[in-house]
Amino acid sequence: MCAETVTCAKGKTYKLQGEHTLTDKKDVSEKTVPIESTKAIVIFVGGAGDKERYYFSGPYENIKFAWQDFDVRAQPLVAEGKYTSQWLGYNEIRGKQDIQRHVLSLIPYKSCPVFIVGHSLGGWNSGHLTRIMTEWGYKVKLLITLDPVGEGALVWLGSDIYLNRPEPVSEDWINVRATPSRPDASDGVADFGEKWVITCGPSINANVDTNHANAPDLFSAKISGGKSASDLLFDSIMKEFS
Repeated sequence: MCAETVTCAKGKTYKLQGEHTLTDKKDVSEKTVPIESTKAIVIFVGGAGDKERYYFSGPYENIKFAWQDFDVRAQPLVAEGKYTSQWLGYNEIRGKQDIQRHVLSLIPYKSCPVFIVGHSLGGWNSGHLTRIMTEWGYKVKLLITLDPVGEGALVWLGSDIYLNRPEPVSEDWINVRATPSRPDASDGVADFGEKWVITCGPSINANVDTNHANAPDLFSAKISGGKSASDLLFDSIMKEFS
């Protein structure tokens, strides 16, 4: 485009800088425009002592086993490039920098459906994560909380968790509580940390007769219509590709 001239009020003439043409007008070749592909992003978030030591205990890798089992089930989607998952600690999703480093780095496009499974303190921080990600424009399709913990003031003082009670924002939410007929030490720890008592919000709020530490059982136990939280997660993912 040719440069133009303008005359100011004092009679001086100035030449405007010409605009740059990004593509030659004679270039009629087809241009490739990237298309956002659908990829399910699944994040498993462990609690205290899950991925790393918590003071003098752990790591126990409780949610890791649930994550590994689900990844086996999702292998056909992995082969098609439609599935990515990650196992994180509850302390890796608290704060903007941690979320950007550990979560957003997994997501190629904001349009990708995100699914989050959080156990114990990981359930508490995951509830906050859903709201933050939604506010940032991401699509959180499903939150699954497995016996979430975090109500206690003492556990907040000694753990890297959010202070306020979570207010999750996701298209669906499933909560699974551990109500063991035979409590063990992990149930005592959960009681000390104070379980997050959820009375409204989830579409499914189920009890499972297992111990707090048994994240794989909480995830795989039948809770609704003969299906487990794992089944319902898989169904929700598959809807994205139907």
